[in-house]
Amino acid sequence: MRRLVVFLGLLLGLATSAEALVTDLSNRRIEIRYSFNGADLILFGAVGATSINTLYDKYDVVIVVRGPEAPTIVRHKERVGGIWVNANAIRFPAAPGYYAVAASRPLEEIATPVAFASYGIGFMNLPLVADSGTGRGLTVPPPEFRDALFRLRAGEGLYRQEIDSVSVVDEGLFRTDIHLPANVPIGNFIVETFIFQRGSMKARHRINLHVDKEGFERAAYTFAHEWPFLYGLVAVLVALCAGWLAGVLGRK
Repeated sequence: MRRLVVFLGLLLGLATSAEALVTDLSNRRIEIRYSFNGADLILFGAVGATSINTLYDKYDVVIVVRGPEAPTIVRHKERVGGIWVNANAIRFPAAPGYYAVAASRPLEEIATPVAFASYGIGFMNLPLVADSGTGRGLTVPPPEFRDALFRLRAGEGLYRQEIDSVSVVDEGLFRTDIHLPANVPIGNFIVETFIFQRGSMKARHRINLHVDKEGFERAAYTFAHEWPFLYGLVAVLVALCAGWLAGVLGRK
């Protein structure tokens, strides 16, 4: 409610401001606890002064949500003697852990592929690179491995291109729902909104979203990453104790 009040104040400010676009989230911080099974956020925004009057010329909204980047390996399997084995592998040094694109209309109806490529909108326009495998730096990843990355992450619910839509509520107002699955990576997210009119980008606005573990989950995560040896030792001891206790209870 507090964030909504602040946003309404920003709307009033648009009437006398030259700012073209204002957006906000229903929650800018997501806490992951033991009962976390995903989160649904609302992004709402308002279009102010642009070079084309929104009252007389329709506009389109494109929203891109990009999660923290991390090294990712994609492997190609081949069938050898009736057994599937790993063959070639490509390592992406920095692939987004979460990526979603929502729009008020299908992207092909909003602007040309060249326009989207210039702003990195759409998975195929992400500047992904791969390790060359020869020790000579980075190279352009083969298309089949890039497609495989998108397919695998989409199957996990982490890549959502044009699955969600943006609703234009009223003249100059819009909203959309952002779904984060239970397996969403932790870290800093970027939520960027673009306004297109007649195929041209007229305004953009960026806000940050943070996803992090809290409570016992946070303590366990920190322990595992800062003291991995001790964490492994404790995990083994807990497993041994659990096995011993199960044996004792089984004899009774």
